[in-house]
Amino acid sequence: MSEPTESPIPYHVSYTERVRQEARLLAVRARDRGFGQQVLAAIKEIDRLLHLYPQFGQPLFDLKLKPAQLWIGVVPPLVIRYVLDEQRRLVIVAIPFMPLRRSGL
Repeated sequence: MSEPTESPIPYHVSYTERVRQEARLLAVRARDRGFGQQVLAAIKEIDRLLHLYPQFGQPLFDLKLKPAQLWIGVVPPLVIRYVLDEQRRLVIVAIPFMPLRRSGL
């Protein structure tokens, strides 16, 4: 009989107030254009991934504050850029979500 596996330790995710405000505006704009459900689902999935597996994206470059890196991730119809500090298990989102090109948003 196998032993139960432990739950992964979540990363701490911090969103700036600007990111929160822009996400609300994006959700309203998406709703008005008929993409409300898709955008809300993408935001929820991005948040889930950032807490559990922020390496879902691609690293763009190392930051001066070692060992932090700037990453980019995509969950259609959104793109997110974020800072990942593996040692501290910290994710910082300071750049608002962006819609994919030609997504209608």
